Amino acid sequence: MKTSLDLPDDLYRQLKAKCALEGRTVRDVATSLFAGWVAGRISAPAVDDATQDYVAAAPDPGEQWRIRWRELTSRISPAAESHGGLLSQLHADRR
Repeated sequence: MKTSLDLPDDLYRQLKAKCALEGRTVRDVATSLFAGWVAGRISAPAVDDATQDYVAAAPDPGEQWRIRWRELTSRISPAAESHGGLLSQLHADRR
């Protein structure tokens, strides 16, 4: 049977990435999880709890951008300072 699921974009990207790293398909992982739950081998949290936990754990896109920006600037700043800054680099390039 074919079905559709509506997942948050970020969750689906993470799912696809993990499946790719493990060499599995999303279909195989979903089928395995559903079969395990139906057979009683795994338990699933209440729907509201699972959704709330995921949403609470995932920073909003703006915060994700700020975190990434801070990370990049912390790596770039020392390299830029070791070259005397942008203005001195521009002057040196003009010579």
